Amino acid sequence: MWRPTPDEIEEIKLINGEQSVEEDKYYLTMLPILFEHVKEVCNNNFGHREGTQPNIPPGVKIYMAKVIAFNKNKMGLRSRKMGSVSYSYDVEFPNSMDHYIRPYKKVKFHALR
Repeated sequence: MWRPTPDEIEEIKLINGEQSVEEDKYYLTMLPILFEHVKEVCNNNFGHREGTQPNIPPGVKIYMAKVIAFNKNKMGLRSRKMGSVSYSYDVEFPNSMDHYIRPYKKVKFHALR
């Protein structure tokens, strides 16, 4: 599984406008999971083989940053009530995020039976 370098973590944090070191562990945990998700959705391994660093395009980096921001509920909060405290969150990634990774999708062929 791909492990991001400190420079890659810093770059993706800056895309989200974050500079604190406290979030590094979260990014170190989430980025490999998100990269595996992107590889599966795009049917593209971005040149990644075990023991090598992949060539991650800028659109994929932006997508991963936006998904992390969404997961941290900066973007996922749908509604809020103050009386008796009620919060409502979207739990699925918005379709608008897909345009960042759409250019990197490769066609999948399925054999007919």
